[in-house]
Amino acid sequence: MNKWDLVLISFLFTDLHATKVRPAIVISPDSYHQSGQEAVFILITSNTDRQSAHDILVSTSHPEFSQTGLRKESTVRVSKIVTLSKSLVVQKLGSLGPQLSLVVEKELREFLELPPYQPLLESQ
Repeated sequence: MNKWDLVLISFLFTDLHATKVRPAIVISPDSYHQSGQEAVFILITSNTDRQSAHDILVSTSHPEFSQTGLRKESTVRVSKIVTLSKSLVVQKLGSLGPQLSLVVEKELREFLELPPYQPLLESQ
């Protein structure tokens, strides 16, 4: 499992009464989820009718759609961030390509109100 992989996870609903297997994007750094028992995910839904602020529509016509492993048009719910046990991962579906990962990262920064990424300059 690597950052930007799309996986199926067994996810517990917020009311804690039922679980559902749903797609998610791994957003934690490889160093975090490879050394521990957990990973950080953004949830994905196939319900594209309800669009909220910070949602990203992944259309079947997007040039990187086929590598995601998704079966149909879906919405990345950037505001639905969860830390879960890696044991809840059912399988890897695919991964985000460079264009989609850049869009998700940009929207995640906006949602968290973080400044744009700027690499640290080396000391002189």
